[in-house]
Amino acid sequence: MKIDKLVLLAVVLCAVVLVGELTAYGPNTHSYSSDCSVENGVADVAVSSSGSDIYSIIYMDNGAYSPPVQLYILLDERYDENFNEASETANLKKFDQRYAADQVRISLGIRGIEGIVVCNEVQLLSMMTDDIGSNIPKGLLVMTYALPEGIYSGSENDLLFKWIAEGNSLYWMNSPIGAFYRNGNELIPVDNGQILFFGKECVNTNGTDLALYADDNASLTKALALKWNRTINGLNVSEIEGAVSMGFRQDGFSSVSMVPFGNGMICVLGGMYDRNQCDDISQIISSGISCYSDVLAIDEGTVTRGTANTNFAVPEGTKNLHVFVSIGGYYTVYGRSFDVQ
Repeated sequence: MKIDKLVLLAVVLCAVVLVGELTAYGPNTHSYSSDCSVENGVADVAVSSSGSDIYSIIYMDNGAYSPPVQLYILLDERYDENFNEASETANLKKFDQRYAADQVRISLGIRGIEGIVVCNEVQLLSMMTDDIGSNIPKGLLVMTYALPEGIYSGSENDLLFKWIAEGNSLYWMNSPIGAFYRNGNELIPVDNGQILFFGKECVNTNGTDLALYADDNASLTKALALKWNRTINGLNVSEIEGAVSMGFRQDGFSSVSMVPFGNGMICVLGGMYDRNQCDDISQIISSGISCYSDVLAIDEGTVTRGTANTNFAVPEGTKNLHVFVSIGGYYTVYGRSFDVQ
């Protein structure tokens, strides 16, 4: 059978168009990378993209603080058991823990964070106990409303406080920090939880949730592309020495707050679980920023199908230069951190 040449040509053209569409819209068609090095007191940063993207670079001096090399995400297997009881006295909203943990893991993954352990409370207790005295900085993300008694029981001698004080980082979201612990299956309220964590009462337990104003660190909020503007269960750190806030603020309470504790840090996000909150905590953790960080400079620009090169003269006296590169702005597609000094 003879095939008409015009029909054959039409088939070929359709195939070419189809391949083009798959190339344009298919997965993993874009590539991103970055690099950073310091020579003769100058930090050279290269940011690459196969498309056209905005980028930001944050140069910071982290001093004696070291960002976590591994992150624990607690999966509370008894979350549903005491939720109704806890929500009688606390601002809580039920959410799917496994889904949230997976979203955080994915968000951290595109920012170069791979050392993530999703664990239950028994596993967490074992790992935190082993961490004491190890001098290897770890992080813990808590998205539930109560910790087990072996980790936190409303006492200043608790394992949790020893663990943070040794230089580890606690990230807390979705509930008022330290309000409860579990003794077996029993939920125990802690009346002085805020005092134990912060030395004063500073948690937004029943105030306004929606924040209408950018925090004073507006340039840092923009560079980190923070977008979650809820403050319920967030902190007012205006009277806490060494604490910093960023994101958005309402009535003194911030959507993101960081407070020093011993040699470690406590970071609290306001509001209930949301995809934007997931992105914000991922930016914060992957950036390596803390309440000890001195932001030296912020550089922003656009890279288009190639590499953008920029440099920064590192100030004399900088102790621990840390650089965070982010591509995509509020729709972050890539992030990397560099310890270069």
